[in-house]
Amino acid sequence: MVYRPEDHQSTMGAYVGRTKNEGGKGVMVNYRYLDGAKFQPSQAEVKKLRAADKADAP
Repeated sequence: MVYRPEDHQSTMGAYVGRTKNEGGKGVMVNYRYLDGAKFQPSQAEVKKLRAADKADAP
């Protein structure tokens, strides 16, 4: 996990899948790990959005 310097957002990923009842317990099946960095806006997009926030500030 990394904190991006441009927006201080974590790149923490997550396991995504389905749960199955196995012996009375929930077990994750058909899962995969999704890297959080792949789902965040690019550095250029963050810069553009931050500029818009500053323009709207009082």
